[in-house]
Amino acid sequence: MHSVFNPAITDTKVSKLVSNFIKIISSAINTQRISISALLLLIPTPAFAFSAAGSTATAFIILVLGGFTLLNLILNALFFFAGKYQSQRFSKIHTLCSLIIPLIALALTVMDHRGFADIAFNIGLIIVAIALALLPLQLTLNGRAPTPYGPMILSLGAFLFLAIAYLIPPVALFAALVAHVALQSQPDTKARIISFSALIIGYPLMAYWLYQTLQMFTS
Repeated sequence: MHSVFNPAITDTKVSKLVSNFIKIISSAINTQRISISALLLLIPTPAFAFSAAGSTATAFIILVLGGFTLLNLILNALFFFAGKYQSQRFSKIHTLCSLIIPLIALALTVMDHRGFADIAFNIGLIIVAIALALLPLQLTLNGRAPTPYGPMILSLGAFLFLAIAYLIPPVALFAALVAHVALQSQPDTKARIISFSALIIGYPLMAYWLYQTLQMFTS
């Protein structure tokens, strides 16, 4: 009888999980790609394409929505490999939270756009973001059972977000979120220490960023 700790078996399981995760993401993107591409190709670029109107929504979609979607994909991977998506309640909460930024982007697009071509392009990007935001619901169907290493995966993921937060301070919010989820997952001593360390570093970093932001708007 083969041992459950056989490296070959473990590598095979990890490879299958990674393969399934990538396939789910690819399918979510491909369902939107053809229709959006066809729509954009049929829309002519207006003569006022470089007008200042609509720049707020476009900048928000490119910078905020794009960055949020990328970071949320990292969250998807962490929660998937930690086995958190076995809980439908957790998946639904994550999905609802993930839809907040795309909905804000949609509202900005409706209120601030240059014309039909601009609004169609922005909505196309928002549709892709919404499709990716719904990934937790799909990952629940292929959910991985929680493992003893789940809290450690989340704890290390929190420090990954902290590393990004030193360049982009708002990302500290993701670090704090992952650390809290890790602490709720009955971690061992090492994972608990790492999670608390992430919180101790993350909250002051986030508070400092908020202070700097308020100073910028009030000065």
